[in-house]
Amino acid sequence: MNTDAEAKDTKYKTDKEKVSETSKGADKETRKEADTPVKETGSEKESAGRSSVPPVNTEDNLELHSLPFRERQHARRQRLKDHMEGMTTGQKAGYIFSYYKGKIILAVIILAVCIALPVTIYKKSRPVALSYCIVNSPEPSAVDTSFVDEYLDFYNLNGAYQIHNDLTVHLDKDTYLEEYSQNSSASVYTELPMLCFNGYYDIMIMDEKGLEYCAMQEIIYPLKTYLPADIYSQISDRICTADDNDGVTVPFAIDISDTDFAKGLNLGYDKVYLGFPGNTEQNYTNAKRMVKFILHLDIDTETTF
Repeated sequence: MNTDAEAKDTKYKTDKEKVSETSKGADKETRKEADTPVKETGSEKESAGRSSVPPVNTEDNLELHSLPFRERQHARRQRLKDHMEGMTTGQKAGYIFSYYKGKIILAVIILAVCIALPVTIYKKSRPVALSYCIVNSPEPSAVDTSFVDEYLDFYNLNGAYQIHNDLTVHLDKDTYLEEYSQNSSASVYTELPMLCFNGYYDIMIMDEKGLEYCAMQEIIYPLKTYLPADIYSQISDRICTADDNDGVTVPFAIDISDTDFAKGLNLGYDKVYLGFPGNTEQNYTNAKRMVKFILHLDIDTETTF
């Protein structure tokens, strides 16, 4: 019995020694692998040589925005470079435009505004050579406005000047109440009187219906209070009267029906009248210029009334 026990004990020790030796061998192999230097590949060396940018998915804009500015710019340039790899020059140009399209369009818009704004301000700030309103022409598009060039040449105003006009105004004393009840917010009943009151128009050219309406609403000024005495006396044979808002007959307009100026306008009516709605210094100057231009009067056009 002792012999069998001793044999078992001997076998157990032998197995234990084998396990121990196997473990020692494995430990040696592990230490050997740990001590062996790892050779870096070319791409790994390149990555190591780059700036220490933290790992980032450059396709993820949210993650890009979380980076510091310099690192974000670097990541964007790298993304652009990676996407253009293998492209031709034309393809690269197209891709760059597509990539920065939003910024390019914004830059173009800002540039356009920067150019257009000063130009617009300059144009709006130029003096007005003439501002006129044509009333009751049945075909506004047929009105001949070529007289403007002659007017500018006559006074040597060819330069930085503005011309304002409105050829589409319709005013009729007999129908305005009905028209007003149908559309009280129409610009002819709201904007036009305010424009005239604020001196936007220098003159109004109109037919008899237009004259009656403008006189009744006092959109134009009575001639006796508007024109200086010397000019009034020269046009006295052309004076045309109409009833004002109180029903009083007052001289409101100059009859220019027989003039070459009126005939050349192609207004669509024969009786043509000239009235004055503006009360600024510029209105007075331009009104006198038109009176002299149309009637060929010998008057001073530069002195304020």
